[in-house]
Amino acid sequence: MTSAPAVRPVAADRPHGCAVTAHLLVLDEAGRWLTLRTTRDHTRWQLPGGRARHGESPAAAASREAREETGLTLPAESLITVAWVPAGSIDRRDRIAFVFATRTLRLRDQAAITLQTSEVDDWQLSPAQYAARRLHPLLAERLTEAGLHGPGHYIDQDPASIRERAVMP
Repeated sequence: MTSAPAVRPVAADRPHGCAVTAHLLVLDEAGRWLTLRTTRDHTRWQLPGGRARHGESPAAAASREAREETGLTLPAESLITVAWVPAGSIDRRDRIAFVFATRTLRLRDQAAITLQTSEVDDWQLSPAQYAARRLHPLLAERLTEAGLHGPGHYIDQDPASIRERAVMP
């Protein structure tokens, strides 16, 4: 749900700037999504990806993170969605979150998946609706909005108001 941009006062000691995260939506030939289970929270699944490093583009970060987490070389080919997510607490920074599409995952790719077990400990291919229900609600909302409005969709997301919005992946 795109809303009017939020403007909030920032405390002088609060971290400045925006963190950048980038993920890849990886589909197999049947249209199933590749999701990874995090080691920090076994109830949480994610798309391959993570935080961009200093000086790294979002597309390069998505590809690098996917390679680190799965052992696969998956280029970020086209932008699906981008979101601005305000910091959820005083010690965090606002975030710009990108999701890119990549090439189709082939059978030989599936056989070559090698997980980075310090961050992820399982993977699966699931139909879109099932996979979206297991993702973080903000990520699921980004993908739902992109599905409704097309690739390249932008969304302002406020984690504090997620309960007020209906997410129907």
